[in-house]
Amino acid sequence: MKSEYKFQVEALRKLPDPVNPEKWERYYAICNVKNLPDDFPMETNPRKQNLGTKVAKKIHDGLTGEETGQMFHLLNRGILLSAENVAFNNSNNEVTILMSNHEVHGLVDGGHSYKIILDNRSELTREQFITIEILKGIHDDFQEIAGARNTSVQVKEKSLAELEGKLGVVHQIVASEPFAQDIAYVENDDKPIDVQEIICLLTIFHNELHAHSHPVYTYSSKGRALQVYLENNDSYRKLIPVSNKIFALHDHIKNTMGDVYNKQGGNFGNLKEIGYSKGRRKWPLLFSPRKNGAEIIKIQYDVPSGFVYPLLGALRFLLSYSKEKGSYEWKTDPIEYYNNSVGEKLVTLTFDASTELGRNPMAVGKSSRHWEGLYNYVAATFLQQKK
Repeated sequence: MKSEYKFQVEALRKLPDPVNPEKWERYYAICNVKNLPDDFPMETNPRKQNLGTKVAKKIHDGLTGEETGQMFHLLNRGILLSAENVAFNNSNNEVTILMSNHEVHGLVDGGHSYKIILDNRSELTREQFITIEILKGIHDDFQEIAGARNTSVQVKEKSLAELEGKLGVVHQIVASEPFAQDIAYVENDDKPIDVQEIICLLTIFHNELHAHSHPVYTYSSKGRALQVYLENNDSYRKLIPVSNKIFALHDHIKNTMGDVYNKQGGNFGNLKEIGYSKGRRKWPLLFSPRKNGAEIIKIQYDVPSGFVYPLLGALRFLLSYSKEKGSYEWKTDPIEYYNNSVGEKLVTLTFDASTELGRNPMAVGKSSRHWEGLYNYVAATFLQQKK
């Protein structure tokens, strides 16, 4: 892995730090975009580059457009680098940047500008320049600085959590799942599953976090669910033995809700709360095994999460915690129990609630009373069967 980067700049200035000059150093350089190295480490940038946004187009136009002339370095904020060391040769205006640890050294901010420059500089008809800010000695404070600098581009907290390694437990939990490569851990990552949805599903079943309440917030506020995870992330390892069934149960409920509803004499496709495409399978079962090893299975109904999450919340009753094992375990197979004991009633209660709440799946998903009613039904049924 490369650690030393040498390139020509037009000028470089060092600014002594007023607080800790022995540790922190800041440099500013102006560089012709054609001299910019094309392999700065990007692991330190918590934001994936989406070049289809309006912001990216504006950067592109500033670099290549006729109207802006050679003003790119004045119009653009430039890029921010973190480095272990910086050296400058006055005789030939060559800067040498040492980046030995790519977890804390590399491009911190300005990834969109950097990528757009690399993609377009060979076609430029005029010289363009960019401002480079280099921070030396910030490794101990890297996460705080990276987070603060990236707020201007609205980096989501999940991106910073991934950068800081706080989503490692999630990586461990999903490692053997068929959807492991389909999870977006950072903003603008073009993958079908948001890691926050994974966290919400796991949080529903992490019973010790809500022993005296129902985890309605997993549906109503993914941001809150993420905060709960970040405050308790190591404890989520307790869910590893049961996580496979959690994801399978989610998709099973979505996949079978139409059949369960129709079995009771209804017409699922006619419900206004449901997306339906007759004869076409449009909606993915993202947590299910892939067809032919790669293709995501799709169904003809779009079942709202506002219906699915409270059902999952009810079925969390089927978990118990083993102090001996230090992890959760199922009291019984949740999919079989759903199919044979409670599924029809839970679906009926769900659509009763939907009718009462104006056929609004969001209102159903946010209803604490509905969550409690489903949970109590599962609990009562299970305990009655055990007598």
